[in-house]
Amino acid sequence: MTKKKTVRKKASPKGSRPSRAAARKKAATKKITRKKPTKRRDGTCFTLMPFRDPYDGYYHAIFEPAVRAVNLEPLRGDSLFRSSPIMADIWRMIQAAKVILADLTTKNPNVFYELGLAHAIGKPVVLVSETMEDVPFDLQPLRVIVYDKDKPDWGKKLQQAITSSLRETVDDPGEAVPSMYRKKVKSQAPVASGVDLRLDRLEKAVRTLSQAGGSYVKQPSTQPSKGRLFIAAEDPRDLFRQGVAALTNR
Repeated sequence: MTKKKTVRKKASPKGSRPSRAAARKKAATKKITRKKPTKRRDGTCFTLMPFRDPYDGYYHAIFEPAVRAVNLEPLRGDSLFRSSPIMADIWRMIQAAKVILADLTTKNPNVFYELGLAHAIGKPVVLVSETMEDVPFDLQPLRVIVYDKDKPDWGKKLQQAITSSLRETVDDPGEAVPSMYRKKVKSQAPVASGVDLRLDRLEKAVRTLSQAGGSYVKQPSTQPSKGRLFIAAEDPRDLFRQGVAALTNR
């Protein structure tokens, strides 16, 4: 009598593909993790202060958290890294900011210049200084947050004071602007000529191309429209040179 051979099923090797039923069960029990949406800020707070140590450290450790506590996005003049003139960027950021935060310590001339621009257009400003001796006579009647670095918890107290002052300013911005700066003043800038406007457009085009890191090739049309400027250039700098030459020779 012959014995029947018992055929054993081979175990599936480790790492083999699971059955459809097992895959469906695993997918049903697997938690779906979703990214938390980024919290939208209520505006920007542009900070005016010296760009050097130890103030760079103060900005990141004290000023930034104080600004974010009132749901504003902290910005500083070195927040942008692009080829455009820094003063143009600072002027745009001052105009776009919901509130300005200025540290007058060391009587930095750039800080005072930018503060003057902010006051001229009626921006709400929160002033900070290590000592009142650094606050000019014209600004001393305004509210200034003074901090003392000799105290062990000065950083925490300064952060709380900035947050509190910013919150009050955001809630009632009119009170943060001195009455003499609330009056709307007509711009006294001279009217730009047509050539200046075209040069401005060319400069913006060059900056855009430089940021993109690509080349610019504009093929002239067979029938260009009247008054339109066509330039062919591989390098943005060539684009600018050709544009200036074309405008000055017209």
